[in-house]
Amino acid sequence: MDEPLDPWWQEAHQAAQLLASAVGAAAARAGRDGSYTPPPGSPPGRRRRQPASLRHLAEVIHAHRMAPGFSIDKDIVAAVLAGDLRHITNPAAVVAVARAAHHIGGMPFSRDDAQRLTVACEHVAALVAAAENADRAAPDRVPAVPLGGARTPEVPETTSAPPVIDAYFTARRPARLAARLPVRGRVLAGAIAAAVLVGGGITLAAVLRAGDADRSSSAANQASTAVTDSDCRLGAAGNDIIMETATVFDDEAATRLDPTLDFDEMNGSARYARHDGRTYYWGRAGSDDATPRSGGARVRWKTPDGPWHSCATSLAVTERGYVHTPAVATTIGGQAVVVQVCLWRDTPSRENCLAEISTG
Repeated sequence: MDEPLDPWWQEAHQAAQLLASAVGAAAARAGRDGSYTPPPGSPPGRRRRQPASLRHLAEVIHAHRMAPGFSIDKDIVAAVLAGDLRHITNPAAVVAVARAAHHIGGMPFSRDDAQRLTVACEHVAALVAAAENADRAAPDRVPAVPLGGARTPEVPETTSAPPVIDAYFTARRPARLAARLPVRGRVLAGAIAAAVLVGGGITLAAVLRAGDADRSSSAANQASTAVTDSDCRLGAAGNDIIMETATVFDDEAATRLDPTLDFDEMNGSARYARHDGRTYYWGRAGSDDATPRSGGARVRWKTPDGPWHSCATSLAVTERGYVHTPAVATTIGGQAVVVQVCLWRDTPSRENCLAEISTG
């Protein structure tokens, strides 16, 4: 269960999300009303590029020198639009992304607009600094419990993550609990951690050996894991899994999950949409025109008490469009499933995966 945010961090995150939403609204308008133009001096792509994508925004910032002295790539653009506190507090990055979105959408962007965003960034930065100071002071404000004294029973708190249609991400935020433990608690925690590390080392060695054996016996399967996933449709029936994803679903009408799976020359994302009253998740994969690579995408799924299943689609080096994985429904056999979407490259081997998505 995720640890709830302290009140001082809640205020900082709320301000960051408001600022990110303002910049995101401009990017959404640019995606709707703008068009993609390749950077000066580069050949036109052989497939249609989406205007105001993360890559397009980064290209416009670089081509028009909208952030002098800073290197703004698509990962930083994504962080700004997501309200990442490390980048949403940087006025140069925030103003550059907003200016690029207005440029693509043909919308004016004045000095006053830039100044308002700069002031908003400074406000978020001040809230973050105050929250960090509150974190440092928090342990001193917790009353000490005398040895042998009575402790107040802890009342468990229940929290739930915001839903994405009928799913939520299970990514965990690092806890800040260790600094607040009394000395005896820290000693006990250290002993437990040491035992976990010893056991974890044994387990890790076993997993690595299993992974080496799996790769040597199945070199053609670039998406394999230490424990091989079951077949895509094993345990599914009817329209639980739709194989012809590109025929049934429209990528542009679906909702794209952030962050994207892009890395190096590989381009990919996870998406979801509804069909016949059910929600389906899938992934897609492509590679750059200038440096094409082979690889692919896969969507993994499992029921609460079942093994992982992998539904993979390969991307040939000659393929200049996107390829799609099968689309997996959020319930299979009457049970809610956990799904995960990954993008991989064959050579050199690399794979990016989203956090597991619980649909229960």
